[in-house]
Amino acid sequence: MLKTRFTELLGLDYPVMNAPMSNHSGGRLAAAVSVAGGLGTFGGSNNFGRAWFREQLDFIRSETDRPFGVGFITHLMASDPSNFETALEEGVPVLVFSFADPKSWARAAKDAGSTIICQVQTTLAAEMAIDAGADILLAQGNEAGGHTGEMNLLPLLCDLVDRYPNVPVMAAGGITSGRGLATVLAAGAEGASLGTAMLATPEAVEVPASFKEQVLQSSGEDTAYTRLYDLLGDEPWPAGIAGRVYRNKLVQQWDGRDAEILERREELASDVAAARARQDPELSSVYMGQGVGNIRELRPAGEVVRSICDDAVRILRNVPAVIATEAVIATEVGVDSPQRRRDQNLPGRGSVS
Repeated sequence: MLKTRFTELLGLDYPVMNAPMSNHSGGRLAAAVSVAGGLGTFGGSNNFGRAWFREQLDFIRSETDRPFGVGFITHLMASDPSNFETALEEGVPVLVFSFADPKSWARAAKDAGSTIICQVQTTLAAEMAIDAGADILLAQGNEAGGHTGEMNLLPLLCDLVDRYPNVPVMAAGGITSGRGLATVLAAGAEGASLGTAMLATPEAVEVPASFKEQVLQSSGEDTAYTRLYDLLGDEPWPAGIAGRVYRNKLVQQWDGRDAEILERREELASDVAAARARQDPELSSVYMGQGVGNIRELRPAGEVVRSICDDAVRILRNVPAVIATEAVIATEVGVDSPQRRRDQNLPGRGSVS
């Protein structure tokens, strides 16, 4: 019922994919989304190693023969390309790149027969993705959970849809409901990437239970866009990229105090690592987007896919009626409508309520 260039290109039933959240998604989530008719993906830039990576590929293929994908944090690939090399060897159907120029990797992906999705946060990043041969652009707005850029989704999405009419453009950032999906489809997107919406699913086995509980309790008003956890990490992130997280006690205390964070980096990083080990959401990073308030219960991933898409269909079916309302009402009650005034060159008589 929702056919777009994205669904047609990959043979999908629904114009959604789950975000390939590194260290937060694996084969179980990807398989569930693909089985449901979307594009299932998982993060290839992770801390779990090459053996785990192969296990995820094997699991997905044991569950479905439908398309699936693997996502990579592009600027981290050079330091460890092993999972990317495995993805090429295994013929992964879709590869997703984000946060840096993908040209060093895109040719090999194309030669392996993969469809390339490039997640972008700026128009410059989109231009680099197109030059690298991207088949699909994924506009990611600041509303997204996890790492993202500074632009909000709708301005970026509308800009890219206008700039690249021959390339499918998808949307990411704050989309956790059918109303959100309907909004971006109406704005010209060919589909959406769901990240936060997939955190509270049983298939997201990489997400600790305490983090899922925090997702269920949170609203979009208790997230923060911060460099805090990146400053405490080992790998620098590109300029203009930071992380949207649950505004926990650590974030409330330290966000924006960059110089002091760096001075106490070793101590704070040790505290965060210990908190992660005991799954404490008040000190460790709980990545979630501004759409988190729509998530109120733990649901299977396939149910999330179907309900969001079915709700979007219901909402979009009402759009023609909304557009036609004034003319229809005017005709029924015998008053003039804007079209009648234009046809007969009559002066306006105010709005019809």
